[in-house]
Amino acid sequence: MNLFKKFIFWEYSRETSIYVIFCLLIVAFIFLTPKEWFERRDRLATQTSRLIVQASDFSPEKNILQQRVREISGNPEAIVVDYRAKRNNRGETVYEVDIR
Repeated sequence: MNLFKKFIFWEYSRETSIYVIFCLLIVAFIFLTPKEWFERRDRLATQTSRLIVQASDFSPEKNILQQRVREISGNPEAIVVDYRAKRNNRGETVYEVDIR
């Protein structure tokens, strides 16, 4: 119990070998851990973003719209889920495009 308490409250001085070993373990973990362990692979099906597209950039053809949305958003894997026509404050028609 005393060893566990010393470890939790870290009552070791810098000159001890256990301090050096623990620091080496921390550094080894930082540099040797594969970055894939920290990447989030799964995406939620409901995770969408909304992009406002001007009428000049909008196309009712899905392939063309998807290509333009990819260019505008900078996401080469963007998929168009849905779109709606809206009017902005100046009376111009804009399109809200939901992308995943």
